Amino acid sequence: MNSLRARLLAATAVLLLAFIVLTGLALETAVSERADQAEHDRLQGLSYALLGSAEITEDGSFKLAPRVLPESDLTRPESGLYALVLDEKEQPVWRSPSLLGTIELDTVPAVGEWLFARVERDNTTLITLSFGFRWVTDAGKDYRYTLVVAEDASTFIKQMQRFRGVLWTLLSASALLLLVVELLILRWGLSPLRRLARNLATLQAHEKRRIEGRYPDEIQPLVSNLNTMLSNDQARLMRYRNALGDLAHSLKTPMAILRGLAEDDTLNDTQQRGLRNQLARMNDILDYQLQKAAAAGKRSLAPSLTIAPIAAKLGRALTKVYAEQRTVFEVRIDAGLKAPIDEGDLTELLGNLMDNAAKYGRGEVIVSASKRDNDLHLLVDDNGDGFGDVSPQRLLERGVRADTSREGQGLGLAMAAEIVRSYTGKIELTRNERGGGRVHVVIPAE
Repeated sequence: MNSLRARLLAATAVLLLAFIVLTGLALETAVSERADQAEHDRLQGLSYALLGSAEITEDGSFKLAPRVLPESDLTRPESGLYALVLDEKEQPVWRSPSLLGTIELDTVPAVGEWLFARVERDNTTLITLSFGFRWVTDAGKDYRYTLVVAEDASTFIKQMQRFRGVLWTLLSASALLLLVVELLILRWGLSPLRRLARNLATLQAHEKRRIEGRYPDEIQPLVSNLNTMLSNDQARLMRYRNALGDLAHSLKTPMAILRGLAEDDTLNDTQQRGLRNQLARMNDILDYQLQKAAAAGKRSLAPSLTIAPIAAKLGRALTKVYAEQRTVFEVRIDAGLKAPIDEGDLTELLGNLMDNAAKYGRGEVIVSASKRDNDLHLLVDDNGDGFGDVSPQRLLERGVRADTSREGQGLGLAMAAEIVRSYTGKIELTRNERGGGRVHVVIPAE
C-alpha cells in the first residue's frame, strides 16, 4: 500500500470501526441494563401492591381476591402477566387467575431478598421477580412464603431487537458518513502534495527551473531544499562547462605552436612524423577527456527530451558526411517518445553510435527506440560485419578498435559507454538479425 491517502484512510477506518463497535456495545449494554432495571422496578411495585392487598389466615392460607388485584392482566388467563405464592415447601398456595399452570424457579430467594431472573415456561421466556418473606399471624404463628411476579418477555425482547436494529443502522450510517468526510479531509489535506507533484512534472517538462508557490509549514522546507538543489545542480553544470570551455580555449595556442614546430623544415622526416603523431594523439585524448567531463549525466528532475528530432537531425548531418558511401540513415522512433536525458549527452551518444555504425556498416544505419517498463531502450543497427573477433566489452574501453585499417582512435564507443554509465544505464554490443552490429542502450527512468 504505497498511497498515503489509502494508508491514512485504512487507519482511520480501523479506528472508526473499533470506536463504533465499542460505542454500540456500550450503548446496547447500558440500554439493556436500564430496561432491566425499569422492568425490575415495575414488577417490584406490583409485588408491593399484591402484598398490601394480601390476607393470611391462622392456618396459613394465602388469600387475595381478584377484585383487589392491582393489574387487570392478572385476571385474564394467559395474559402474559402472572403472580404466584409458594409456601416454604415451594408448593403453590395461591396463583393469579391469569396463571393456568405453575412457574418453576431455579433458585428460591431468602427471606427479605429480591431475585430478578429469566425462566423458561412452555417455550416462552418469562421475566420473574421473586421475593421471600415471613408472615406472623395474630396468634403468633410464623409462615414462610415466596411471592413470584412474572411477565412474558416477548414484548421486551422485540423492543430490544428494534432498538438494536435502529442503533446499529444509525451507527453504520454515521461510520460511512464519517469515512466520506475523512476522505474529503484527506483530499484537502494532501492537496499541497498533489500541487507539488504537478510542479515537479512541470519542471520535468522544462517549463520552469524552480518550484513556485507557498506550501504548508511541513512541506515548505522540502520545497526550499529542492529549489536549492536544482539551483546548485544547474550552477555546478554551468561552472563545469565554462571551465572546460576555458581550458579548451587556453590550449589552442600551445597546440598551434606545437603544430607549427611539427612543420619546421629543420626537423627531419622521422622527427616531424613522430611529433605530428603525438600531437594527433594528444588532440584525440584531450577531446575525449573534455567530452567525458562535459557530459551532464543524470541530474535531479531532468526535463524529458524528445528523442526523434535529435536522431533525425544527426541522420541528416551524417548523410552529408558519408555522401560518397551513400549511407542511408533510417530513424524509427515515435515522434512523442521522451526520456529524461540531457540534450548534449543524447546528441553525443547518438552521434558516436551512428557515426560508428556508418563507418563500419555497408550503407545502412537504423536507429530505433522504445519505452519498456518506463525505461528507454535505444537500438543502433548497421548492415556490416558486426564487431569482429574482439570481445564486445573490450570495445567499450578507450583506444580498443575492431578494425585498425580505418582511421580513428577507438574513442566513440568508449565515450558512448561513459555517457550511458553516467545515467546508471547499460550498453550492450551484439549482432542484429541480418548479422550486422547492434548497440543496445538502456537508460533507466529512475
